[in-house]
Amino acid sequence: MDLPLKKSITKAFQLSGLSIKNDAMKLLGELNDNRDKVLELVTIIIDNIDKSTLNGNFVDRASVERCLAEIKTHTDINAMETEVLKVIGAFDCPLVVYDNNKKQYVAHADSATASHATHSLHADALAKASLYRRRYINVLQRVERHQFFSPPVLPNEKFTREHKSIITLNSLLGNPGPKYVLGTISQITEGRYYLEDLTTNVPLDISNALVSSMLTENSIVQAYGELVDGVFVAQEILLPVVEDRQESLRFLKGLDAFGQRPNEKLAASLLEYEQAMETNALVFMSDVWLDSPLVMSKLNVMFFGLKDIPPFAFILMGNFTEQPLIGGKQYRLKTYFDQLAALIQRYPNILAKSKFIFVPGPTDPAGSLINILPKFPIPDVFVKGFKSKVANSVFTTNPCRIRYCTQEIIVFREDIVNKVRRHCIKEPADQMDITQHVLESICKNAHLCNLPLEIRPIYWNYDHALSLYPLPDVLVLGDKFNQYEHNYEGTYCFNPSSFSTDFSFSHYLPAKRALEFCTVPDKVEDIEFETQDDEDTLMSVDGDGAEVVEPHADPVSDNEVDVSMEQEAEDDRVNSISAAQPYDDDNNDDDNDNDDDQVQDQDQDEEQSSADEDEDVEDVEEVADVEDVEGADIEGEVDDDEYVPYQSPDLEDGDEDEDEDGDEAAEGDQEDEVAE
Repeated sequence: MDLPLKKSITKAFQLSGLSIKNDAMKLLGELNDNRDKVLELVTIIIDNIDKSTLNGNFVDRASVERCLAEIKTHTDINAMETEVLKVIGAFDCPLVVYDNNKKQYVAHADSATASHATHSLHADALAKASLYRRRYINVLQRVERHQFFSPPVLPNEKFTREHKSIITLNSLLGNPGPKYVLGTISQITEGRYYLEDLTTNVPLDISNALVSSMLTENSIVQAYGELVDGVFVAQEILLPVVEDRQESLRFLKGLDAFGQRPNEKLAASLLEYEQAMETNALVFMSDVWLDSPLVMSKLNVMFFGLKDIPPFAFILMGNFTEQPLIGGKQYRLKTYFDQLAALIQRYPNILAKSKFIFVPGPTDPAGSLINILPKFPIPDVFVKGFKSKVANSVFTTNPCRIRYCTQEIIVFREDIVNKVRRHCIKEPADQMDITQHVLESICKNAHLCNLPLEIRPIYWNYDHALSLYPLPDVLVLGDKFNQYEHNYEGTYCFNPSSFSTDFSFSHYLPAKRALEFCTVPDKVEDIEFETQDDEDTLMSVDGDGAEVVEPHADPVSDNEVDVSMEQEAEDDRVNSISAAQPYDDDNNDDDNDNDDDQVQDQDQDEEQSSADEDEDVEDVEEVADVEDVEGADIEGEVDDDEYVPYQSPDLEDGDEDEDEDGDEAAEGDQEDEVAE
């Protein structure tokens, strides 16, 4: 690139208040050698670059590449499809921290290059202190900006608007009277609770306090009371005030705290796409036990019902087995996922158009430490075959973040309702539904799991992956608890419940922001399947002794059903004939052969005697009737391998006893003749 062209590019950026770096200049020279085309490209970049993502007013190579990718997305429909759905794992979430000096959030120094290599799972002791500090500051800055606690700006507001202030705990000493404080409930010594903030900790007395929310240890609370003899006697304890999502986004000033958040121009295009695709749906399921034949059968029914209008994505949450796979049984999970892939392949429309996202559960084999959050994805050694058969599949962490067009969704698989209820330190006075209490505690503390670390361990360096600031558009809590849905401060929260228990799932339409709870029916007579044997085996055993679910039958056409019904009618006719005289199972094969020979000899004697009597009959019609009976006798004969006694079709049901008596009398006469 010649010097005059460089000067022209630099001047074009300076006129827009920007400064281009050397690496970005080299990139522009590599893209095109034509002077006019390079200047035209510079104009397009200046018009479309997102200034909120720049470091000051400097344009580097990464900013230019990101801008060019966004321009391509606007013009290419295929590129737009790739931007519609993004899955962000917990270990890839950006880290933003609050700067007290600037009074705003800033990106962490290592957040741009955050990866498994830069952040160790086994952090030092300072990381644990930073964990609690970040949680507290996230809530404190939000509370201080609330109208009730923020000081008036204009002088006349001091007399027209009532306001309070949050004071630190170390300021309570020598400051009598009730005060508002913000602190974290902890249990430093056994059996006694304390209230902590960034300055100190004081013993907490909640025996006479009015508690309107469900509180656990590590919960950040807003307490009103006074210090008496070194103990903070609380009169009222509330959870911190919550902030609307849009207000939090305005305070962040374009900083991406979610991950892969689109800029304004891309967000406008994605919003148009979201509203145009009204039928795009997201299906959420939890506890999908792949080792259960009944669950696989219900999945088959569900796929069959959705094959004509396949959802945009299936989000399947663990656990993926009924019992934990331990003691060398982990490799059975590979077989279960291969069978799920075979089931999905039987529905080509779903295979081609739907995406599958898998979130591990508490007992799924994902790493050696299975009880620590965030939880790693299921290893590729178990799902490599599934990925090769189902290309549109993503195995992510627990929790994870999903961005569909402009909506931000957080998915968390944890039995959080029972755990919060079990570790509640005092019964709340407000008699709300327990699910509302749990959601209030999660949203107001801006964290997915406020339980003590010894109860629910968390990787200290990745605690920010469980943060809920700002609140998402949709919060999905996969729980074994019953289905519920709540709209809390603009955040749509719901639980799809356990699919393996009641075969329920959630059908969410992002365009309409509508949710529908669905259940796979217990009776599947409405869906026609191929008829199988009476003892249809749904399970087999692999080489290691593991139970394997065999693929299920596909729905069949009407012709196949008609053939099966005809075969069933034929079997019923043969069974009714055999039921005339029960077959004796105690006889051996030789006895059966002898009995068959005797019966044939007796039939021949009866036919001969009947023929002699027919010669004396003068009426032709009676002779014809006898011949018809003989013909029926011939049709009633069977093979030697299966003995079925003869029963005349002319007899009525009520005449069976008389016919048997007549046969016994005839047999007795024949025996007398043989004896003579």
